[in-house]
Amino acid sequence: MTELQPANPNTAKHRIVIHAGFGKCGSSSIHRALYQNIARLRENRIHLFDKNLEIAGLADVFLKASKKRGDQLTERLAGGIESVAGQNGPAMAVLSSVTLSSKGMPQLFAGLDQRCDVSVVFYARPQWQWIPSAWQQWVLKRGRSLDEFVSQCLQIGRPAFRIHVEEWQRAMPAAKFRVRFLISELLKGRDPARDFFHLLGLPEDTYRFEEEARNTSLDFALLHVLSKNPHLFTGIHDNRVRQGLRQALAKRFQTANIRMLSSEQEAKIEEFFREENLWLLKHYGEEIDVDEIYRRHFLAPKAGVRYSDVTEMDVIYRCLGIMLEAVAVRRQERPAQKRGPRAQSKPQNEAPAE
Repeated sequence: MTELQPANPNTAKHRIVIHAGFGKCGSSSIHRALYQNIARLRENRIHLFDKNLEIAGLADVFLKASKKRGDQLTERLAGGIESVAGQNGPAMAVLSSVTLSSKGMPQLFAGLDQRCDVSVVFYARPQWQWIPSAWQQWVLKRGRSLDEFVSQCLQIGRPAFRIHVEEWQRAMPAAKFRVRFLISELLKGRDPARDFFHLLGLPEDTYRFEEEARNTSLDFALLHVLSKNPHLFTGIHDNRVRQGLRQALAKRFQTANIRMLSSEQEAKIEEFFREENLWLLKHYGEEIDVDEIYRRHFLAPKAGVRYSDVTEMDVIYRCLGIMLEAVAVRRQERPAQKRGPRAQSKPQNEAPAE
């Protein structure tokens, strides 16, 4: 894998690495790794853009507002890295946000590739994995079924990985582009956070990475019942219910447990996105065996029981059983409460002694 090569200090421009998505493709783990290592990154003259596109952190809210207003952000980014670099030579800044993968966002940065040495990095995954993951994270909170979301994705071509990559290429033709696939054998360190740091040219052994995934799924029965109760959520980004469930549930229920899509749905998804996926693999897969990778990861493997095979009543009973177990275990784990001697109450209407 080719990393983003360090620039020649005598002739180089400042470097900006834009992690432009995609959502549900490892973005959360990359964001956490950047924040956890922010002090060490600064020591190595690598800075993060914050919520106001100033050097410090991440930028989702600001980017959404800027897109709505049509603000031009090139000067803000270029000026930001120039101000922190001072007279100390070239520096690097990282802008990471899933908002950057939304339509129209690249135009806000037009011309940045003329001011700085820009690299744009994307992480993508097979769509038969992405669609149920996106449904769990966002769509079920609107009360929509997985079947409805699959149909919509096939109708409008979502996720549109190639379209967004090409939109960024048109906006910044001089930038370098990397599309990484969320396939462990293709990632340095076998996870997106370590892979992204490798792309930055950073040694893995000097930075801290979480070993346990946080943004996990839930059991398919819980997902089904949650999709029937959209009133539990204030919006698609409201994660309070999911966070509470993760605290209460055993680890074995913090995964979907069975394949969420039917074999027919997986076949339709593979056929619909086949041309796009082969194009991405051939253009950005570097020295991989495209046919072999496609066969092993973009053709969904066979599965036993699927979500679509389970009856509504069985799903509800399973959900009820999971919640009963969680309540019982939580009650057992609570510290015993000290109680005084219970007062003897005289029974009312006590029958006279014989």
